[in-house]
Amino acid sequence: MSHYNERELFIEETGMLFEKLGVTRMSGRILGYLMVCDKEMVCFEELTQALQAAKSSISTNIKALIHLNYVKPKTVPGDRKTYYMLSPDINWVDNLKNRIELLKQMNSLFVKALELRVNKQDNSSAWLNKSLDFYDWVVKEYPRFLEKYVEENKT
Repeated sequence: MSHYNERELFIEETGMLFEKLGVTRMSGRILGYLMVCDKEMVCFEELTQALQAAKSSISTNIKALIHLNYVKPKTVPGDRKTYYMLSPDINWVDNLKNRIELLKQMNSLFVKALELRVNKQDNSSAWLNKSLDFYDWVVKEYPRFLEKYVEENKT
């Protein structure tokens, strides 16, 4: 298999993984392309051509990746184009802390849902209780996990 085909397969595989994670396949494809591209940064037009995707799809998904801080836009003096690159300043610990905060918010919604339910003994209530138990544990244990990582990776 040629190097080119391996890269194409990697890009598609990344897209499929993102889709499984609940993010769009195109976001994964864009990130996959940036991971295997031999350039530090690429312009919007290159993304549309390389991924054979509509401008609107690239635009929407590049904004999502920027919001997640996976991708960073960059401009070059004298060039009107915006370029995109893997975000060199992503902080994975903060990224995970933000996700933990979202889990806390989700747990609050589970609690509220249980309070609003009339029948607290049915399958839906059991599902909510199991979810609360699990995510309460995750939220409690994650700080130790992150502290260990930070301690092991001090520079």
